[in-house]
Amino acid sequence: MAPFPVPSSVPSEAAPTSALRRTVLSVLLLLVALAVALLPDRAAPLSGTTEAAAKRVGGARPVLAGPGYAFATVLDGRPVRWNPCEPVRWTVNPAGAPQGGMEVLRDAVARIAATSGTQWVYVGPTTTQPTGAVLPRAAQASYPPVLLGWTDTSSDLLRDQPAGVLAMTRTAWFGVQRSDGSKVAATRAAVIAFDRSDRLPLRGPVSWEAVALHELGHTMGLAHVGDRRQLMASVLPRSADRLQHGDRAGLRRVGRPAGCVHVP
Repeated sequence: MAPFPVPSSVPSEAAPTSALRRTVLSVLLLLVALAVALLPDRAAPLSGTTEAAAKRVGGARPVLAGPGYAFATVLDGRPVRWNPCEPVRWTVNPAGAPQGGMEVLRDAVARIAATSGTQWVYVGPTTTQPTGAVLPRAAQASYPPVLLGWTDTSSDLLRDQPAGVLAMTRTAWFGVQRSDGSKVAATRAAVIAFDRSDRLPLRGPVSWEAVALHELGHTMGLAHVGDRRQLMASVLPRSADRLQHGDRAGLRRVGRPAGCVHVP
């Protein structure tokens, strides 16, 4: 016996071809709708670089002026920054560094990390020169994303710079623009080139420590400010060798207190 016998009172007829087509079409449309619902929003890739310098001479205008701090790049009202919920790995090329320079960098990184609530992990020295060419490689997961080092005008970061430039930082960020138009991005790499021709004291105002703190502030996403009392002023203040109130407030805005950054 067939499992589903056709009642004798209802004649068994083949479904019209048009009805079959409508049924198949309906099923296909349903499958397409389900597929669209299950697929994530399409996102267009975004990327960019930011460059800033530490100076000890006047004449420079700040990128942005604010209440003691400013952001270098802003997308959808939010600063572009590292994902503070992941450790930032950093390396140093010690060639050309002043005696005691490594200790200065360690102290500066520790201060930036403590103020921003981020974790920085030193992975050891490198022979790679601090140039802008390392940014694509530094953005890869297998390479330390932050490189610091003392160099000269052989680095493209210091070449053709005006007198008084003590260091230059360049960062690279990557993100997406979602289908609804919103944007999200995170910093993925940074390189800092210190000009080894400058003879600065290790610590104190207008010192290598102050320069390192200033440049690390740039790597975190901070820009120059018009308030010359802040260490992030476009010209290093002669009265400050520590992070000031605006500097600390800005670092918290780009650090762990501001939450994680998730880029699809």
